Amino acid sequence: MTEVTDARAAYLAARRKVGETRLALGRAIRDARAQGVSQAEIAARLGRTREQVRRYQAGYEKSLTGEP
Repeated sequence: MTEVTDARAAYLAARRKVGETRLALGRAIRDARAQGVSQAEIAARLGRTREQVRRYQAGYEKSLTGEP
């Protein structure tokens, strides 16, 4: 049973890390936008759509307010 609980703990840690990394990406996008880089340029560089780029940034900015 220890293997199951260890695997779950690793899974939860990975989920937390994904969340932290997504926020770091959103912060980097916000910083690039503040320096005048367009959403379109960021999206092209990341291979994502402008909407996805907007969502990463919005997720970071929302985290600053403490909203769920």
